[in-house]
Amino acid sequence: MSQEVVLVVLEKKMQDTIINNILACSYLLLWVATFIWYHFKHHSIDAGSGIIFMYILYGIISIDTLNDPFFSMSYNNLTLFPYIYLYGMMMLALLPIINNHFYPTKKIVDPNTRTLKYLSIMIIICGLLIIPDIISNFDTGFVKLFTDADAGKDAYMESAKGAEDTGSGISNISSIIFNAFSDIAIFLAMYYMTLNSKKVITSLLWFTVGISMLMPVIKGQRTGVITSVLTVLGAYLLFKKYFDKKVNLIFKRVGIISIALIMLPVGAITVSRFGDRAGGTVISFLNWYIGQGSLYFNNYGLDPGGTRNGERTANLFLRVIKSDVPKNYVERRQKYHNLEIDDYYFTTFVGDFTIDYGPIIAVFIFLTIYGWMYYKTKTESESITLHQLLLLYITMCVSMQGGMYLFNYSDTANLKIITYILLYGYLRYHEILLKRFPLNTKQKEIEKCDQEL
Repeated sequence: MSQEVVLVVLEKKMQDTIINNILACSYLLLWVATFIWYHFKHHSIDAGSGIIFMYILYGIISIDTLNDPFFSMSYNNLTLFPYIYLYGMMMLALLPIINNHFYPTKKIVDPNTRTLKYLSIMIIICGLLIIPDIISNFDTGFVKLFTDADAGKDAYMESAKGAEDTGSGISNISSIIFNAFSDIAIFLAMYYMTLNSKKVITSLLWFTVGISMLMPVIKGQRTGVITSVLTVLGAYLLFKKYFDKKVNLIFKRVGIISIALIMLPVGAITVSRFGDRAGGTVISFLNWYIGQGSLYFNNYGLDPGGTRNGERTANLFLRVIKSDVPKNYVERRQKYHNLEIDDYYFTTFVGDFTIDYGPIIAVFIFLTIYGWMYYKTKTESESITLHQLLLLYITMCVSMQGGMYLFNYSDTANLKIITYILLYGYLRYHEILLKRFPLNTKQKEIEKCDQEL
């Protein structure tokens, strides 16, 4: 190859690098501008603040991994429109939370129901039933993370071997129920903290949340822990305006310590899985892990070479009516091997929908779902009902968990969508019944006494 050709190739590569960085930086600055706009008139920090801040953080890290000597080869040249599409869809998903930010509420309307207590007890019992399995794997799973450099990688490989069997049957009822209600456990714990009552149930709910974070660690998985931490953070920002000062102070202190302790095994897993790989440092792999979402969406989100026909985001629902739907990610990757990207790589929750349905249908899905949520969460006073708050919580979870990762309610996690629908339906129906048949004074006293237990 002549020297002139080499110079032309290098010049073209330099131009592509500059354009890629301009586009990635512009996308980052767009979120910075959004953060400033969001707080221009209303300075309160809430769930929307946390989500937009995380998008900014992901944007910064994406620029770093885009320029990494090793991982820069993982991406194609960036283009403008995918970033515009991604930003628009993410903002559409934030619409209910944005409206709640500009029209804030100060009080949660008492739902006057004991069903939430019974639901909490069921979640707690299912969580406690999982403890024996955790204990049996504690020495070989959790402890070895800090004593054996390969423990995290070995645990991950062991769990990956069993991936072909997931989704094919029911093996542990209590574990299935517990996982299906894991995000609702956080929602209920936060709600009870606003009441300053039911302290025993609240403490036990937080204990089950800790169990749900420990389970992925034993299997050498990080994503489940990280999404749980993000959910707790987002839930706190959503609920904190309903807490008194004492609860806020306690939660901040305990939360910081807890998150620090939780992230220790996550760091050990990261070092174990990526520390000995040639071509990149642990930090490089970590940056790639956190920052890849928007980059891979830009490359493949709008044109992956086909669609998955909804078989990731609506897996369980489709399996009810179709027999050829893959039961897990292994089968799905084999079926859709023709696509240019699969769910091994992160494309954000928006990417999951565009790859499943195509970019046009995905827009209609978002407009329908989030338009309905926006309408249902609008308030006319400084009070908000619990079912409205649940919709805001769901909105927060999808955006907070999926900004870096994927749609976290896919595959068997469709069960979480079902539990959300059931809880929302009950709370809404119960509210309608109370309006038509109000509780008398004696019944209200019974409900109040029951809440204080």
